[in-house]
Amino acid sequence: MPVPSDVVGATVTDNAPAGTSITGWNAIFSGGASGTGSGSGNISQTINIPVGGVATYTITLNIPSGVTGNLSNTAVIAVPLGTTDPTPGNNTATDIDTPLRSQT
Repeated sequence: MPVPSDVVGATVTDNAPAGTSITGWNAIFSGGASGTGSGSGNISQTINIPVGGVATYTITLNIPSGVTGNLSNTAVIAVPLGTTDPTPGNNTATDIDTPLRSQT
């Protein structure tokens, strides 16, 4: 079984679901991982994650009133060539939510 290696220069991407826009995002890095901690718009950034490191992203969406049904959001991390990743199947995460409308 391959031994995992530190990841230097991985690319994280997350595009807003159709009809919406990402108004802000925050990233929390632990275990020696590093990258930009916040921003707005679609995510496309380079991060570093040592073995055992963690990067967690939270996004805020603008959902226009005409958007209906479930929203599916997928984030992907692409590791650079030469990086040993024994579990590449966990490099994509999808979240599906039903938006709740505010009563303002």
